Amino acid sequence: MTDAGGNDRLRGVFAPVATPFENGRIRFDWLEENLQRMGQSRLAGYLALGTNGEFRSLSDHESIEVIKVFVKTKGDKTLMVGTGRESTRETIVFTNKAAELGADFASIITPHYFASRMKDRELIGYFEEVADNSPIPILLYNIPKCAGGVTISAGALKHLSAHGNILGLKDSGGASIFTFLISAEQGFSVLAGSANYFLASLMLGAKGGIISLADAFPDICSALYEAAASGKLAEAHELNRKLILANSEVSGKHGVAGVKTAMDLAGFHGGEPRRPLLPIGAEQKNAMRLKLRELGFLD
Repeated sequence: MTDAGGNDRLRGVFAPVATPFENGRIRFDWLEENLQRMGQSRLAGYLALGTNGEFRSLSDHESIEVIKVFVKTKGDKTLMVGTGRESTRETIVFTNKAAELGADFASIITPHYFASRMKDRELIGYFEEVADNSPIPILLYNIPKCAGGVTISAGALKHLSAHGNILGLKDSGGASIFTFLISAEQGFSVLAGSANYFLASLMLGAKGGIISLADAFPDICSALYEAAASGKLAEAHELNRKLILANSEVSGKHGVAGVKTAMDLAGFHGGEPRRPLLPIGAEQKNAMRLKLRELGFLD
Protein backbone atom coordinates (compact mmCIF):
# COMPACT_ATOMS: atom_id res chain seq x y z
CA MET A 1 0.00 0.00 0.00
CA THR A 2 1.55 3.27 -1.13
CA ASP A 3 1.05 6.64 0.55
CA ALA A 4 2.02 9.99 -0.90
CA GLY A 5 0.99 12.24 1.95
CA GLY A 6 -2.14 14.37 1.89
CA ASN A 7 -4.67 15.71 4.32
CA ASP A 8 -4.85 13.53 7.44
CA ARG A 9 -8.55 14.33 7.85
CA LEU A 10 -9.22 12.57 4.55
CA ARG A 11 -7.83 9.19 5.54
CA GLY A 12 -9.77 6.12 6.57
CA VAL A 13 -13.38 5.06 6.20
CA PHE A 14 -16.26 7.51 5.97
CA ALA A 15 -19.93 6.55 6.12
CA PRO A 16 -22.24 8.17 3.53
CA VAL A 17 -24.95 8.33 6.15
CA ALA A 18 -28.51 7.51 5.11
CA THR A 19 -31.35 9.88 5.93
CA PRO A 20 -34.02 7.83 7.77
CA PHE A 21 -37.64 8.40 6.78
CA GLU A 22 -40.90 7.19 8.23
CA ASN A 23 -44.04 7.76 6.18
CA GLY A 24 -42.11 10.25 4.06
CA ARG A 25 -40.93 12.38 7.00
CA ILE A 26 -37.35 12.62 8.20
CA ARG A 27 -36.82 11.00 11.58
CA PHE A 28 -34.22 13.37 12.97
CA ASP A 29 -34.23 11.47 16.27
CA TRP A 30 -33.27 8.27 14.45
CA LEU A 31 -30.51 10.09 12.59
CA GLU A 32 -29.11 11.41 15.85
CA GLU A 33 -29.20 7.96 17.44
CA ASN A 34 -27.42 6.47 14.42
CA LEU A 35 -24.68 9.10 14.65
CA GLN A 36 -24.26 8.60 18.37
CA ARG A 37 -23.66 4.90 17.78
CA MET A 38 -21.40 5.51 14.78
CA GLY A 39 -19.45 7.94 16.92
CA GLN A 40 -18.29 4.99 19.02
CA SER A 41 -16.94 3.19 15.96
CA ARG A 42 -13.56 3.45 14.23
CA LEU A 43 -14.94 5.56 11.37
CA ALA A 44 -12.91 8.61 10.37
CA GLY A 45 -16.04 10.58 9.63
CA TYR A 46 -19.29 11.03 7.75
CA LEU A 47 -20.68 12.25 4.47
CA ALA A 48 -24.02 13.97 5.01
CA LEU A 49 -26.40 14.58 2.12
CA GLY A 50 -24.74 12.20 -0.29
CA THR A 51 -26.37 9.65 -2.56
CA ASN A 52 -27.29 7.36 0.34
CA GLY A 53 -28.53 10.45 2.17
CA GLU A 54 -31.03 10.90 -0.71
CA PHE A 55 -30.04 14.55 -1.00
CA ARG A 56 -31.96 15.01 -4.25
CA SER A 57 -35.16 14.12 -2.40
CA LEU A 58 -34.74 16.78 0.32
CA SER A 59 -35.67 20.44 0.29
CA ASP A 60 -33.00 22.98 1.17
CA HIS A 61 -34.74 23.55 4.51
CA GLU A 62 -34.66 19.82 5.30
CA SER A 63 -31.03 19.64 4.21
CA ILE A 64 -30.08 22.41 6.61
CA GLU A 65 -31.84 20.65 9.48
CA VAL A 66 -29.99 17.43 8.63
CA ILE A 67 -26.65 19.27 8.70
CA LYS A 68 -27.51 20.66 12.13
CA VAL A 69 -27.97 17.14 13.50
CA PHE A 70 -24.59 16.07 12.13
CA VAL A 71 -22.81 19.11 13.56
CA LYS A 72 -24.45 18.58 16.94
CA THR A 73 -23.52 14.89 17.05
CA LYS A 74 -20.28 14.46 15.08
CA GLY A 75 -17.85 14.82 17.97
CA ASP A 76 -14.28 14.49 16.65
CA LYS A 77 -15.34 12.89 13.36
CA THR A 78 -14.68 14.67 10.07
CA LEU A 79 -17.88 15.96 8.46
CA MET A 80 -18.28 16.17 4.70
CA VAL A 81 -21.53 17.64 3.37
CA GLY A 82 -22.93 17.25 -0.13
CA THR A 83 -23.60 20.78 -1.38
CA GLY A 84 -23.71 20.41 -5.17
CA ARG A 85 -26.46 22.13 -7.13
CA GLU A 86 -26.93 22.53 -10.86
CA SER A 87 -25.81 26.16 -11.00
CA THR A 88 -22.47 27.51 -9.86
CA ARG A 89 -24.22 30.30 -7.96
CA GLU A 90 -26.53 28.03 -5.95
CA THR A 91 -23.70 25.64 -5.19
CA ILE A 92 -21.65 28.51 -3.76
CA VAL A 93 -24.61 29.70 -1.69
CA PHE A 94 -25.32 26.27 -0.21
CA THR A 95 -21.63 25.47 0.32
CA ASN A 96 -21.25 28.67 2.34
CA LYS A 97 -24.34 27.78 4.36
CA ALA A 98 -22.93 24.32 5.15
CA ALA A 99 -19.64 25.91 6.21
CA GLU A 100 -21.47 28.40 8.41
CA LEU A 101 -23.28 25.52 10.12
CA GLY A 102 -20.03 23.66 10.84
CA ALA A 103 -19.15 21.36 7.92
CA ASP A 104 -15.46 20.52 7.52
CA PHE A 105 -15.55 19.76 3.79
CA ALA A 106 -18.04 20.20 0.95
CA SER A 107 -18.57 17.27 -1.40
CA ILE A 108 -19.73 18.52 -4.78
CA ILE A 109 -21.25 16.33 -7.46
CA THR A 110 -20.78 17.13 -11.13
CA PRO A 111 -23.65 19.25 -12.52
CA HIS A 112 -25.46 17.15 -15.10
CA TYR A 113 -28.88 18.40 -16.17
CA PHE A 114 -27.22 19.77 -19.32
CA ALA A 115 -25.08 16.63 -19.56
CA SER A 116 -24.10 17.06 -23.21
CA ARG A 117 -22.56 20.47 -22.39
CA MET A 118 -20.57 19.35 -19.36
CA LYS A 119 -17.13 19.14 -20.95
CA ASP A 120 -13.75 19.87 -19.36
CA ARG A 121 -14.01 23.64 -19.74
CA GLU A 122 -17.42 23.82 -18.06
CA LEU A 123 -16.54 21.42 -15.24
CA ILE A 124 -13.19 23.03 -14.51
CA GLY A 125 -14.78 26.46 -14.45
CA TYR A 126 -17.57 25.25 -12.18
CA PHE A 127 -15.36 23.56 -9.60
CA GLU A 128 -12.74 26.31 -9.59
CA GLU A 129 -15.31 29.06 -9.05
CA VAL A 130 -16.94 27.14 -6.22
CA ALA A 131 -13.55 26.44 -4.62
CA ASP A 132 -12.51 30.08 -4.96
CA ASN A 133 -15.65 31.14 -3.08
CA SER A 134 -15.81 28.43 -0.44
CA PRO A 135 -14.56 29.00 3.12
CA ILE A 136 -14.01 25.24 3.50
CA PRO A 137 -12.09 22.81 1.27
CA ILE A 138 -14.07 20.97 -1.37
CA LEU A 139 -14.08 17.40 -2.63
CA LEU A 140 -15.09 16.47 -6.16
CA TYR A 141 -17.77 13.77 -6.47
CA ASN A 142 -17.62 11.61 -9.60
CA ILE A 143 -20.63 9.31 -10.01
CA PRO A 144 -21.56 9.03 -13.70
CA LYS A 145 -24.39 6.53 -13.16
CA CYS A 146 -26.31 9.11 -11.08
CA ALA A 147 -25.16 12.16 -13.02
CA GLY A 148 -26.43 11.62 -16.54
CA GLY A 149 -23.17 9.95 -17.53
CA VAL A 150 -21.13 13.07 -16.74
CA THR A 151 -17.64 12.14 -15.60
CA ILE A 152 -14.55 14.09 -14.67
CA SER A 153 -11.78 13.45 -17.20
CA ALA A 154 -8.22 12.62 -16.21
CA GLY A 155 -7.07 15.94 -17.67
CA ALA A 156 -9.67 17.92 -15.71
CA LEU A 157 -8.76 16.06 -12.52
CA LYS A 158 -5.05 16.79 -12.99
CA HIS A 159 -5.84 20.49 -13.40
CA LEU A 160 -8.32 20.67 -10.49
CA SER A 161 -6.13 18.68 -8.09
CA ALA A 162 -3.59 21.52 -8.20
CA HIS A 163 -6.13 24.00 -6.78
CA GLY A 164 -5.34 24.94 -3.20
CA ASN A 165 -8.92 24.55 -1.99
CA ILE A 166 -9.78 21.31 -3.84
CA LEU A 167 -8.29 18.61 -1.64
CA GLY A 168 -9.85 15.36 -2.75
CA LEU A 169 -12.28 13.33 -4.80
CA LYS A 170 -14.78 10.57 -4.14
CA ASP A 171 -14.99 8.27 -7.14
CA SER A 172 -18.02 6.05 -7.60
CA GLY A 173 -17.29 5.42 -11.26
CA GLY A 174 -15.41 2.16 -10.85
CA ALA A 175 -12.38 1.77 -13.12
CA SER A 176 -11.95 5.56 -13.36
CA ILE A 177 -10.48 5.68 -9.86
CA PHE A 178 -7.24 4.10 -11.06
CA THR A 179 -6.85 6.79 -13.72
CA PHE A 180 -7.52 9.46 -11.08
CA LEU A 181 -4.86 8.00 -8.78
CA ILE A 182 -2.29 8.32 -11.56
CA SER A 183 -3.46 11.77 -12.72
CA ALA A 184 -3.86 13.60 -9.41
CA GLU A 185 -1.24 15.96 -8.07
CA GLN A 186 0.90 14.91 -5.10
CA GLY A 187 -1.01 15.07 -1.80
CA PHE A 188 -4.46 15.02 -3.38
CA SER A 189 -6.77 12.58 -1.57
CA VAL A 190 -8.61 10.07 -3.76
CA LEU A 191 -11.34 8.15 -1.92
CA ALA A 192 -12.99 4.97 -3.20
CA GLY A 193 -16.77 5.14 -3.47
CA SER A 194 -17.53 1.42 -3.31
CA ALA A 195 -16.51 -1.67 -1.36
CA ASN A 196 -16.06 -3.42 -4.72
CA TYR A 197 -12.74 -1.69 -5.39
CA PHE A 198 -11.88 -0.32 -1.96
CA LEU A 199 -8.88 -2.56 -1.24
CA ALA A 200 -7.53 -2.36 -4.80
CA SER A 201 -7.69 1.43 -4.57
CA LEU A 202 -5.91 1.48 -1.22
CA MET A 203 -3.12 -0.65 -2.61
CA LEU A 204 -2.57 1.89 -5.39
CA GLY A 205 -2.56 4.95 -3.17
CA ALA A 206 -6.14 5.89 -2.28
CA LYS A 207 -6.36 7.51 1.16
CA GLY A 208 -9.59 5.78 2.16
CA GLY A 209 -13.16 5.25 1.12
CA ILE A 210 -16.69 6.55 1.46
CA ILE A 211 -18.38 3.17 1.67
CA SER A 212 -22.15 2.57 1.88
CA LEU A 213 -21.69 -0.64 3.89
CA ALA A 214 -20.13 1.50 6.62
CA ASP A 215 -23.64 2.75 7.40
CA ALA A 216 -24.45 -0.69 8.77
CA PHE A 217 -21.01 -2.19 9.51
CA PRO A 218 -18.62 0.68 10.30
CA ASP A 219 -16.05 -1.31 12.23
CA ILE A 220 -15.79 -4.12 9.67
CA CYS A 221 -15.14 -1.59 6.91
CA SER A 222 -12.63 0.22 9.13
CA ALA A 223 -10.89 -3.08 9.91
CA LEU A 224 -10.17 -3.57 6.20
CA TYR A 225 -8.60 -0.13 5.95
CA GLU A 226 -6.52 -0.72 9.08
CA ALA A 227 -5.33 -4.13 7.89
CA ALA A 228 -4.25 -2.69 4.54
CA ALA A 229 -2.57 0.31 6.16
CA SER A 230 -0.55 -1.91 8.49
CA GLY A 231 0.48 -4.39 5.79
CA LYS A 232 -1.66 -7.29 7.06
CA LEU A 233 -2.54 -8.31 3.54
CA ALA A 234 -3.94 -11.78 4.22
CA GLU A 235 -6.39 -10.28 6.71
CA ALA A 236 -7.20 -7.44 4.32
CA HIS A 237 -7.92 -9.81 1.43
CA GLU A 238 -10.23 -11.97 3.52
CA LEU A 239 -12.16 -8.94 4.75
CA ASN A 240 -12.26 -7.64 1.19
CA ARG A 241 -13.82 -10.89 -0.04
CA LYS A 242 -16.55 -10.68 2.59
CA LEU A 243 -17.21 -6.98 1.97
CA ILE A 244 -17.59 -7.49 -1.78
CA LEU A 245 -20.03 -10.37 -1.26
CA ALA A 246 -22.01 -8.35 1.28
CA ASN A 247 -22.01 -5.29 -0.96
CA SER A 248 -23.43 -7.36 -3.82
CA GLU A 249 -26.30 -8.49 -1.61
CA VAL A 250 -27.00 -5.03 -0.17
CA SER A 251 -26.49 -2.05 -2.46
CA GLY A 252 -25.62 -4.13 -5.51
CA LYS A 253 -29.11 -5.66 -5.61
CA HIS A 254 -31.18 -3.00 -3.90
CA GLY A 255 -29.38 0.37 -3.85
CA VAL A 256 -30.30 2.83 -1.11
CA ALA A 257 -33.23 0.68 0.04
CA GLY A 258 -30.82 -2.22 0.55
CA VAL A 259 -28.42 -0.09 2.59
CA LYS A 260 -31.29 0.97 4.83
CA THR A 261 -32.41 -2.63 5.28
CA ALA A 262 -28.88 -3.67 6.24
CA MET A 263 -28.82 -0.85 8.78
CA ASP A 264 -32.06 -2.11 10.31
CA LEU A 265 -30.65 -5.64 10.48
CA ALA A 266 -27.49 -4.32 12.18
CA GLY A 267 -29.46 -2.44 14.84
CA PHE A 268 -29.38 1.04 13.32
CA HIS A 269 -32.43 3.00 12.17
CA GLY A 270 -32.37 2.64 8.41
CA GLY A 271 -36.01 3.54 7.97
CA GLU A 272 -37.68 3.77 4.60
CA PRO A 273 -36.38 5.44 1.46
CA ARG A 274 -38.36 8.46 0.31
CA ARG A 275 -40.72 7.86 -2.61
CA PRO A 276 -40.55 7.21 -5.47
CA LEU A 277 -37.95 4.78 -4.04
CA LEU A 278 -39.60 1.83 -2.33
CA PRO A 279 -38.41 -0.40 0.52
CA ILE A 280 -37.43 -3.95 -0.33
CA GLY A 281 -39.85 -6.80 0.32
CA ALA A 282 -39.90 -9.31 3.15
CA GLU A 283 -38.47 -12.11 1.00
CA GLN A 284 -35.52 -9.99 -0.11
CA LYS A 285 -34.93 -8.81 3.45
CA ASN A 286 -34.79 -12.38 4.71
CA ALA A 287 -32.36 -13.37 1.94
CA MET A 288 -30.16 -10.45 2.94
CA ARG A 289 -30.31 -11.44 6.59
CA LEU A 290 -29.25 -15.01 5.77
CA LYS A 291 -26.37 -13.89 3.55
CA LEU A 292 -25.04 -11.35 6.04
CA ARG A 293 -25.25 -13.93 8.82
CA GLU A 294 -23.41 -16.47 6.67
CA LEU A 295 -20.63 -13.93 6.09
CA GLY A 296 -20.36 -13.20 9.81
CA PHE A 297 -21.76 -9.67 9.67
CA LEU A 298 -24.72 -10.51 11.93
CA ASP A 299 -24.90 -12.63 15.08
